[in-house]
Amino acid sequence: MQDPFSPKQLEFVYNSTAKWNLAHGSVRSGKTIGTLFRFMQAAYECPDSAIWMVGHSSETIYQNAIRLLFESPQLSMFRPHCTWSNRKLRFFDKVIGTLGAKDEGAIGSFQGKTFSLVYCDEITLYPESIIDMIDTRLSNPHSMGFASMNPSHPNHKCKKWIDRAEQGDKNYYSLHFTLDDNPYVDESYKQRIRDSLSGLFYKRNYLGHWCLAEGAIFDFFDRSVHVVNRPPCAAEYWIAAIDYGTNNPFCCLLLGVSTGRHTGLGKRLWVEKEYYYDPKVTGRQQVNSEFAEDVYNFLEPYAPKCIYIDPSAAAMQLELQRRGLHIVHADNDVQNGIEVMTTQMKKGNLFVMDCCVNTIREIESYVWDPKAALQGYDEPLKKFDHSIDCLRYALYTHKIADSKVIAHDPTNYLRDRFRPTR
Repeated sequence: MQDPFSPKQLEFVYNSTAKWNLAHGSVRSGKTIGTLFRFMQAAYECPDSAIWMVGHSSETIYQNAIRLLFESPQLSMFRPHCTWSNRKLRFFDKVIGTLGAKDEGAIGSFQGKTFSLVYCDEITLYPESIIDMIDTRLSNPHSMGFASMNPSHPNHKCKKWIDRAEQGDKNYYSLHFTLDDNPYVDESYKQRIRDSLSGLFYKRNYLGHWCLAEGAIFDFFDRSVHVVNRPPCAAEYWIAAIDYGTNNPFCCLLLGVSTGRHTGLGKRLWVEKEYYYDPKVTGRQQVNSEFAEDVYNFLEPYAPKCIYIDPSAAAMQLELQRRGLHIVHADNDVQNGIEVMTTQMKKGNLFVMDCCVNTIREIESYVWDPKAALQGYDEPLKKFDHSIDCLRYALYTHKIADSKVIAHDPTNYLRDRFRPTR
């Protein structure tokens, strides 16, 4: 009978007795199950209820960690003793609170608390000020922290803790996980991960390396593969996105979407048309009403389902809404947006029509900012990125919208998406 835990997970469980215990490495490598099991062991033995679980948000700590206590066979021994309500996990006589660490504004939730135990899911996504605050809260003699993470830049605070563990500092214990450490993942999945990632995301999420963001972001982009002279299939619907600019270029992209239900090809997305107005080229700036009229005429034949735009462009939104267009605030998460774009391109799901010359040019010239990398930040160089921003808005926000619909209202999602036609 196969042991329910991988050798690497057991190694972490047996050896994680330091003040900070860190599991780091590639995606789907078993880090979360291993750290959760050890955390629940420690919670059972903890003499008090000063126990907390932290996620990027209060929603993700449930989805990524707490949910597994009720669903994962490897954690089934804890299930009869756990209940979840009001964002608190009750485990035997312990009450475990949850906190979100999405941005600097969340730091007030941590102030004044004492942590006997803390579990941090994807800790590299937290602001470093909150990581510092969590560290100072582990002030009891028996306090311990457990954290899982995918690698980030090599100057990150957690990487410094990992280095201290490797140098023999007994306050820190770390263990590196790779995808091959997870015996429950088959080779076909590993191959799909290898094929869908590139550059920075391949090094961090597949190899599990702590590395700088450098070079071309879409280094795999190939015009002979990703640029087409006609849509790859018929669109089921269209979406659009706008990157607003007055002194800088104003860009609107129209994207065709096919879910693959009718073609059997899988999901396909493509940039079908671009509207690109550069005042430095035309020698004239336009006002919002002119842009809105241009966008309306550009999109009107297609009736796009949604038009994604940065929430800060409030005046532009109003002009578009006056013309009856459906405006949706875009999620401007740069890192996640770029990762979605990379994955879709590498999978062969995303194409660009050859008429979209500015979009093609920007994809080929999109690079990581070397100065930001040296300061510990992963940021693209803010230059020639207007079409790219459009594309990122559309792909990432549309992906989030679809996943939220499925998660929160699966019945209506299925009914609307699979409504029979007469």
